[in-house]
Amino acid sequence: MRTPGADITDLLPTPTRRWLGLVCLTAALLIIGLDVTVLTIALPTLATAVGASTSELQWITNAFTLPFAALLLPSMALGTRGRKQLLMAGLALFAAGSAVALPTDSAAGLMASRALMGAGAAAAVPHALSLAPTLASPEGREGAAAVASAGFALGLPLGPVVGGWLLATYGWHAIFVVNIVVVLAALVGVALAVPEQRRRRVEPVDAVCTVLVLAGTWAVAYAVTEATTRGWAHPVTVPVFLAGAALLCAMVIRLIRTRSPLADAALWHHPRFTWAICTLSFITLILLALLFMIPQYLQQVQGYDAWATGVRLMPMMVGFALGTVAGNRLVTVADAKWTLVLGMLLWSFGLLWIGQLSHGSSYPVAAGALVTTGLALGFTLPTALSALTGSLPPEKAVTAHALANTCRQIAAAFGIAVMGAVLNTTYRRELREEAPADLADGVVDEARQSMAGAAEAAAALPTKEGEDLVTLAQHAFVTGMTTTARIGASVTALLALLLMVRMPTLRRAPRRAP
Repeated sequence: MRTPGADITDLLPTPTRRWLGLVCLTAALLIIGLDVTVLTIALPTLATAVGASTSELQWITNAFTLPFAALLLPSMALGTRGRKQLLMAGLALFAAGSAVALPTDSAAGLMASRALMGAGAAAAVPHALSLAPTLASPEGREGAAAVASAGFALGLPLGPVVGGWLLATYGWHAIFVVNIVVVLAALVGVALAVPEQRRRRVEPVDAVCTVLVLAGTWAVAYAVTEATTRGWAHPVTVPVFLAGAALLCAMVIRLIRTRSPLADAALWHHPRFTWAICTLSFITLILLALLFMIPQYLQQVQGYDAWATGVRLMPMMVGFALGTVAGNRLVTVADAKWTLVLGMLLWSFGLLWIGQLSHGSSYPVAAGALVTTGLALGFTLPTALSALTGSLPPEKAVTAHALANTCRQIAAAFGIAVMGAVLNTTYRRELREEAPADLADGVVDEARQSMAGAAEAAAALPTKEGEDLVTLAQHAFVTGMTTTARIGASVTALLALLLMVRMPTLRRAPRRAP
């Protein structure tokens, strides 16, 4: 018989409780990580299904990442009042957002549902990561934390593969159904297997900083995204951009002056921590931009369906696995700094490879580029995460992860906004400049909205003219994609140089011979 006031987790034997709790936390983190990228494979379908333009597709993606980024640190503060309760509330909100998406038939409805899911993810992720080690014995806590972190990290590149299968087999709504099923199962497991862990000290919630980061990031992302359709000369674009930049500057000033450990400016005085976060943020930016472009290229230029596209993204997963193994071994014989430098150079090479793709490129050429970028991800992502936590005292690890995730999600939003803006601007310019003079302006304007818009416009034209318009749109998209990739290659090469010159050596203790 249970004693009065006993926790519900006492119903399970300790080994079962630990195993079930870790599985449920990892599954929840995996499905949230998946959702950051899973819709990238569905973008061409969504463009037709809900009539979304290219900029609206960017906002469907950013609607998740913006609240995710802005609410992570406040979520950490609220967690000191009860991490398990906030984790469960976040998972429930994530499931609710997925449920809202099921009946929607508009881009605005998808944006709203994704925003709810992003807020739920912000409440769930940091506490799932921080509770995972408490489920293991003292000697197994580091391994439990690594498993939970790997669940979230693996979800990012795995998202398009899973999304492709779901989209081809069941339709795009299935993506949200899977979210609901997995998260509800995780909720039951968390309730049964994860005990509450309270901190003695309750941290304050910095509401001002939360508003500043959310409003500032949204304003900058909005200005950059909308500039592709309205232009920088539009009377709204520049003022909104400057207002957003001012809000973000105010946030930085507040963070520097605050004494809250959840936004401890002293953390940035550790150069290894700073460079690790910079690397993680830029990796996320490039990865999200890449997964925004490549599925559209494979589907709308190369002509593969969603499932075939997901399968053809598998080389990135293979490269990621190989790069992770090779990167871990390199760290043991060299150091994390040189592993990151090599990884960033691989990113640059892979992006240059993508920059050479054309309308007529064969799939093996694209597969080679995907393997290279997967290798780069494997070399950089786990190494930067290890460098992040290894550069600080153990008691700062949870805060470091929260700050890192905040920076990564802001970078993800900016990656989609900035890289998407380059892609969209180039696409629209090329289509306008190369369109035949006898083509009606209305047809060209519809085609300039997105690749799906070009296909719809072409369907209303005579066969020959329609085929020419689709080919022209495909060439314009590839030009925008390759231009974006070359810019990314230049910046990754610059970051490799900065890491080489500025990042302190992060050498692991050498293994002694027996």
